[in-house]
Amino acid sequence: MGISGYGTRSGFFSFVIPLLLIIAKASCMVDFPSEPSETEESFQPSWTNYSAFVVFGDSYSDNGHPRSPEDQPSFAAKPAVGGRFCDGPVWDEYLAQNLSNSADSNITFLNYAYNGAHINNKLSNRAAKPVPDTAAQIHTYLTDLAQYVQHPISRKVFEGRILHALWIGINPILAIWRFAFSANQSLQSDNLLTPEVAEKLDAQVKEFSRQLSYLLNNRSLAKFQTDYMVMTIPPLTNTALAISESSQAAKGDVTLAQQHVELLAQITDHFNSKLVAAVQEMKPRFSIHDSRITIFDTVDFWNDVRSAPEKYGIRSLGSCFTDPNKPPCNKPDLYMYWDILHPSSILHSNLSNAIMQFLNDLDE
Repeated sequence: MGISGYGTRSGFFSFVIPLLLIIAKASCMVDFPSEPSETEESFQPSWTNYSAFVVFGDSYSDNGHPRSPEDQPSFAAKPAVGGRFCDGPVWDEYLAQNLSNSADSNITFLNYAYNGAHINNKLSNRAAKPVPDTAAQIHTYLTDLAQYVQHPISRKVFEGRILHALWIGINPILAIWRFAFSANQSLQSDNLLTPEVAEKLDAQVKEFSRQLSYLLNNRSLAKFQTDYMVMTIPPLTNTALAISESSQAAKGDVTLAQQHVELLAQITDHFNSKLVAAVQEMKPRFSIHDSRITIFDTVDFWNDVRSAPEKYGIRSLGSCFTDPNKPPCNKPDLYMYWDILHPSSILHSNLSNAIMQFLNDLDE
């Protein structure tokens, strides 16, 4: 079937209704009884059957959606494709299509992710004109949702189940990492992750948890059937960006460069462990609200790709496009990374397949 996809920060509702006319006819659009039977009460809805798919995040999820003039510098320049930091579609675009095919019905795809996004700009983003962080992305989504429900056509789209995906943390992690090695050029190998760095990471996770709670407790969203998928941060130490910046900061000191890379690994691991613990702690609250939440571990997926790249159609674990002054490689679909940080479209496609399998397994 098909997908109706959009991205938004402002002025979204003015053109959404004509497109939603098609989606309102989807076979998954049904009227749920106000007094379900005992059988229906015990029924667990599928993790792959949704009428809407909503994404919050950064450049790993940004599909090049339309945005306000002040945020248009966040588009990736050519030779990247369609404003994405990639050579083609990203994981959520593939997943939206997979979900639509699985349910044999149309799905509304809402992408609020922005290249360069942080969890909260006040915590870690020093940019003069930062793009919307996930707090702002969520606020915009809930504002849009309040408008949808006022219209008899767009309201029907959300009578099905809504899957929300949140994948955020790479930019805060990189910002904290750069702070750590710039503040301490003589890292101690036995104590790379200092209490100060750990505190900064914990503050990020605490803010993320606050945003999840905000979604869960929102009165408008509480009227709908909602699921949530949180994604951990993949290993960043093998990216060309991490290797290059570590080497430059170490000024030729190989041992120090290795410590910088190891510090990035420890920072990412600490963030992920705290993130998983926070989500697990919140699970009972989601159940009380008749919502569900799950965690997809990108770390296992990334490690599997690196250990057996041929299984995923990948021949090089490196990057296709590393020098803006030179053209990219001829076959980006053979590379794990598009540029010095961002995955290639083939990796995004494989990631989508892995998530789809993960969601299917939740139904068993």
